[in-house]
Amino acid sequence: MASSTRVVIVAVAFTVVATFYSLSELHRMSAMHADAETTKFATHTGDNNRILRAGGQTSAISSTSAGTGQVGSAASVGTTAATTSTSTAVATATTTTTTAATTATATTTTTGGSSGDHKCYTYEHTELWGDVVVWGTLNKKKTAGECCDACLNYQPTGADEPGCNVWVYCGDEVKCGSQHQQCWLKHLVHPEASKPARTGPQTPWTSGTIDVDINADPGTDAKKASGAPRMFHTVTSAQGAAVHWQVRIHYYWWKKRKEECQKQGNCEMGGFTRLLHSGQSDDLMDELPTVVVDPLPQSMVEHSWYVVLNRPYAFVQWTQRVKIPEPYVLMSEPDHIYLRPMPNFMKGNAPAAFPFFYIEPSKAENVHITKKFTGEITQKQLEEIAPIGNSPTFMTFEDMKKVMPTWMNVSIAVFKDQEANSVWGWVQEMYGFTIALWINGIKHVDLFLNMQAQPPWDQEMHMANGKPFYILHYTYGMDYKLSGEFTPGKFGEWRFDKRTYGSRPPPRHLGEPPKNMKNDLVRALINSINEASAALPCWDQYAETGKAVYDCDEIKTLTDPRFKKDGKGIA
Repeated sequence: MASSTRVVIVAVAFTVVATFYSLSELHRMSAMHADAETTKFATHTGDNNRILRAGGQTSAISSTSAGTGQVGSAASVGTTAATTSTSTAVATATTTTTTAATTATATTTTTGGSSGDHKCYTYEHTELWGDVVVWGTLNKKKTAGECCDACLNYQPTGADEPGCNVWVYCGDEVKCGSQHQQCWLKHLVHPEASKPARTGPQTPWTSGTIDVDINADPGTDAKKASGAPRMFHTVTSAQGAAVHWQVRIHYYWWKKRKEECQKQGNCEMGGFTRLLHSGQSDDLMDELPTVVVDPLPQSMVEHSWYVVLNRPYAFVQWTQRVKIPEPYVLMSEPDHIYLRPMPNFMKGNAPAAFPFFYIEPSKAENVHITKKFTGEITQKQLEEIAPIGNSPTFMTFEDMKKVMPTWMNVSIAVFKDQEANSVWGWVQEMYGFTIALWINGIKHVDLFLNMQAQPPWDQEMHMANGKPFYILHYTYGMDYKLSGEFTPGKFGEWRFDKRTYGSRPPPRHLGEPPKNMKNDLVRALINSINEASAALPCWDQYAETGKAVYDCDEIKTLTDPRFKKDGKGIA
């Protein structure tokens, strides 16, 4: 057999294995979406050893697995915990008015004294998740304010036992019935990363969070303080045929939203870079501003089936080679479609990111694995590690320079560790990223659920609290009957899955979703792909061959101002 033929066969084999593994992970995470509302949270000690950092903490994790009580309008039942960030309900109301969900804000109270200077954010008609630290049946208060004070003043029984950062109070005597004046004190890892259990006018509960506003606006405080736009550079990493067409769609929408942003004024969207980590130029060099970097050498670690491991090394090279005028960076991905002009989500210099419900470094079954890469740390320190990946994430360019090498090293160590590789699977480099942030002393990340929508699990263009989604991430398959009924986990009569187009781009004019389908985001996705493929020149030939061309007849009548007459993009 000729050597070139063997190379092709091996390459195809690796592609098949990687695709199969990716699909397996997709099905696993889709199942986690469906199961998230019934997942329980506990912590325990585990085997640990230190690596990737000098020194380390020596305090042990205490068991905090406690009896729980997810409060409901009926009798109390078992709790659902921090992993419930995919619950379909969202906090909606305020403590001052009983208005529609889309006008929700939080009332803020600052309390000093024995509890120190802490802010208590309050949300009417909202029930938040959390592990119970004080049962409401044994803890009645006259007002929501007293319940907030009880949370602020709560003292854990042990040094590493969970404190109170969430409270839930029932103040409506008629609607609450026997639960009237119950004040439940809870602990929830990253409250802003979890959608509420219930919300809306029919929810009698008032909830609160300590020092975290789950309805915060992106970057508002920093904008007010600086009075000027805080420009950020968008960098999107890419490699391979599967994302070749995605990054063209992605860049089309980035340019369109930036134009809208500039017309609005005070725009913070700066430059764009496609970070191509294949080591070779390709046919999109003239269409997209691109920096080519090398893939992670196989001599460092054999990772043919897991090309994602090239990403951390790509960012190491990028931060070492380039100089950009913007002080901030948004790390994005090819399967992101921008729904509106992007603001800088950072409140200060701390990173800002979208929280993923399946990234759980402090969860019981992950604790001993996480500590393999952090060293021996306490449960409180584990909870400082944010539930994020590198994308979508905003951070300063200076922080990136420090964090990227650690991200690469941790990701390689995770990949080499048989247990971590198996348990964390396709998202292991996401764990590597957030652990790298923590190792570098970045202990706080501002989390925004409305930074990104993930259909079909998200359905509307706004969250229930009125916050608009900014990015549409099409990572999951979308299946519906022709009647419009959603069929999760089962191939629908109508379906869209980006993996269908792993080797060739989708054609123009993808079929519309069923008329009675009630998912606005799925419809927006298909419309977005169709608009971009119609506008990008020579897409018909591109869909047939997978190669971008700029010499077809439609070039002669090209009207899109973002392209020159040869069809190539204007940077």
